[in-house]
Amino acid sequence: MRLATIILCSFLLLGARAEAAPLRVVSINLCTDILALDLAAPGQVKSVFRVSADPEDSPVADLAKAMALNNATAEEILSFKPDLVLAHAFSSSFTLNLIRRAHVPVVQVSDAESFADVRANVRLVAAALGAEAKGEAWIARFDKELAATARPMSAHPPRAVIYQDLGGAAAANTLLGALLTHTGFVNVIRESSGGGFVNLTIEDLIDKRPDFVAVGIYRPLEPSLAHEVLSHPALKAYVAAHARAIDLPAKLWTCGTPYVSDIAARLAAARDALTAPEFN
Repeated sequence: MRLATIILCSFLLLGARAEAAPLRVVSINLCTDILALDLAAPGQVKSVFRVSADPEDSPVADLAKAMALNNATAEEILSFKPDLVLAHAFSSSFTLNLIRRAHVPVVQVSDAESFADVRANVRLVAAALGAEAKGEAWIARFDKELAATARPMSAHPPRAVIYQDLGGAAAANTLLGALLTHTGFVNVIRESSGGGFVNLTIEDLIDKRPDFVAVGIYRPLEPSLAHEVLSHPALKAYVAAHARAIDLPAKLWTCGTPYVSDIAARLAAARDALTAPEFN
């Protein structure tokens, strides 16, 4: 239902948009920043969310660092006199209502839970910016990269888990879960009724006996209690004795954009490296 809504909004925006593309665009969320900075014409985007300029968080930090940065407050947004604001479904409804009361159009993307959702968000933002051709070209590159990383599900596929700070594990019905399946792994975490990540203790992870552990790394050089679980001696001992592991930089998958094709490439390479007889 959500995907259909996004596509419908995209087509409505195409039909209703004035002939001239917006000239003063403000993006207030990392996920829309990533899309806008890749799709917009030079000078079209006037400001992006401050997180986008941080290379630890953003795959487009080089593009964002020269931009005016905002904290997603209504006062800041309106100071740029925007003719379009790009936001996320989870952006502050209070802020967005103030923006709309100022008669500024708002376009919101949703979380991507599938490759189809990624394409839909690209098309939505591309249509809002008047950059439909660039959007389709980006989707074509994304699909080509996905095709190159697809791996068939073997008779005895390796069992995998994507594990992150605080012991969260990606469920099968998430974009990360789709990437595991796409690259020939079986996710040890089945679909969650709540979606997203499920809580998985170190004991539970070991009990599931994964052959492969992909660790979602967020700011690895900054100590935190949330990060400590990934350095747990029991996890390290299990991986050393029974599994293989790789790191997946969070900035590539925090937002469901075409940049997740890089995650697919890393997972496909790991799948190819699993050459033990039981995986052939």
